[in-house]
Amino acid sequence: MGGSQFGFRVRYTPATELVNELVEAADDRRHSKTTARYGYVDLLCIDELGYMDPLPSVVSVRTLSTGRIVRMGDASDLVYGVKDELRYDQIPWGRFLHAYGPAADVPEYLKLLGSSDVQAAGQAVGSLGNRICHQGGTYAPAALAVPFLLRLAGSPATHHRGEILRLVGEVARREHYRDGSRAGLLQVARADDQPQYDVSGYLENWSVHAARIAITSDAPLLLALLDDIDAEVRSSACYALATALHEVEPIDAALRRRLSSEEVAAVHMSLILATAQLAREHRDESTVTRLRTWWADPNQPADIRVSAALSWLCLVDVPVPDDLRLLLTTTVDDELAGLLADVPWMRDIDWGGAGVRRCIYLMLNPEVDWRSADEDPWVET
Repeated sequence: MGGSQFGFRVRYTPATELVNELVEAADDRRHSKTTARYGYVDLLCIDELGYMDPLPSVVSVRTLSTGRIVRMGDASDLVYGVKDELRYDQIPWGRFLHAYGPAADVPEYLKLLGSSDVQAAGQAVGSLGNRICHQGGTYAPAALAVPFLLRLAGSPATHHRGEILRLVGEVARREHYRDGSRAGLLQVARADDQPQYDVSGYLENWSVHAARIAITSDAPLLLALLDDIDAEVRSSACYALATALHEVEPIDAALRRRLSSEEVAAVHMSLILATAQLAREHRDESTVTRLRTWWADPNQPADIRVSAALSWLCLVDVPVPDDLRLLLTTTVDDELAGLLADVPWMRDIDWGGAGVRRCIYLMLNPEVDWRSADEDPWVET
């Protein structure tokens, strides 16, 4: 989109579609004609190459001979030496745009995140987040930053590790701030027929998907953080893991294992919401049953029952049961709402600490549009 605005002939294609087309063309002896059609463009954008490793020989720079081929925002195949050694200079940041222009300044913010200066690191988290996830919208450089952010967060010497992980989770989601509805709370990505563009004209759907690819590729780093000594790190690791694209079974198992030993209420909610989000994305009916059992069990702790109730409502399309409504309207007092206020999903709904109340209000009142909902989430339900 951005290239076409400057007069370039641009074409986008997922790698699998390109390969299938070229293979079929070769079989039908139309290979030269097909490659010539791709070679006509100035800029060929090939998405999801990370899923095709090694790349089939039918697709090569020599075969396509285009003026320029761009690997669309897939950071999963970065050389591990580049990622593990934090070699920021190996990434062509300046080719991408964030909310304020060329992303050439991203490496400086990444370096500051690893600084021993707590204040400088804190400012860097905010500044970087404002650039690659501006007002909830994900920009192209975000996916390339994810592998570095995960490695910084994995180091005990890094400051603001929970905030860094929360940023990782944010860039892997559609714009969703204040959406605490049953349909929206656990929705990760927009549908294919709902394109959203950033201010540079780049398709945000691609940026979100690329960030999810990067997270999935480095999921073992996040799984290790589920046992971190810092509760905020554990909670934010759940938030990022919940966006995984595939190989979710070991992730779900690790989340449930951690839940069995976790003692912090906010982390309880993050673990439960993460399992529910994975179930929503990957259609796991067993999680729906498990959540129903938890919220209906009076012997479960209040935070687990409330978390399971909100999660269950996101996974089913039935009227709110009377006993669940009673649970949510009588169990969530000021103390519990405060304990759960910093859960990433709840912070997205209300930065001021009223996310739990607003979420309950929206879920119990489905006729209310979350975009125009009462600004006061403490309204009677």
